[in-house]
Amino acid sequence: MSDRLTLATASGLPLLSLVFHVAMGVAALVAGYIAIAARKGGTWHRRSGTVFVYAMIAMALTAIGIALYKGSGDIGAGGLTVYLIFTAWTTVKPLPAGRRQVDVALMLVAFLFAATGYAKGFAALDRPGNHIDGVPAGMIFFMNTIVLLAAIGDARMIFAGGIQGTRRLERHLWRMCFGLFIASGSFVAQLAMMKGMPVWMRSVPVMVLLGSAPLVVLLYWMWRVRLRQNLRGLMTSRDLRISAPSALH
Repeated sequence: MSDRLTLATASGLPLLSLVFHVAMGVAALVAGYIAIAARKGGTWHRRSGTVFVYAMIAMALTAIGIALYKGSGDIGAGGLTVYLIFTAWTTVKPLPAGRRQVDVALMLVAFLFAATGYAKGFAALDRPGNHIDGVPAGMIFFMNTIVLLAAIGDARMIFAGGIQGTRRLERHLWRMCFGLFIASGSFVAQLAMMKGMPVWMRSVPVMVLLGSAPLVVLLYWMWRVRLRQNLRGLMTSRDLRISAPSALH
């Protein structure tokens, strides 16, 4: 089996999986940027956001399947994407039943991801070039610090008995934006290896713009919602509440 599965080398089910993965990635990027540009809470935002959530989760699950097929076992990025997008979505659209149990389970999974990720980062420091599978140790530590902060946020929400107001919006916005950052980063990485693409599309400015744009948007919304608490123009729905902390065992 080839170490690298590509559209050029794959056939049968692996090829279909790759095509589906790429298609969902493109759909997620388009829908994600529409959601960013649209009025928050408006019709376009809700519809494009729904497409973004489904496309991102489908893309991530396919990535996990491809990684398992290749025998690499590197499912961290796919698992992180599913976790971030799902928890961002359920922040504004709570599950109808068993919400608390799901919140606790996802929190524990996030802490587990962070712990194993840090272990992988330290292992990368002991390798030549300080990387594993081409991923530098610094990036591994960065990504798993995000996971750790997200898990801590889950714990605070659960023990507090709910999340309301601007904190609810913060949780939704930053997780969605960071999920889009993962998708755009993956797209840029693939774009850099596509020699058949126009040179301008593979230029450093274009790739930096595509890769960093979601982080810039994330910082803007955190500044506006958290620091300035400016909700002007945002169409917000009711506060999210979960069951009392005493239910946690």
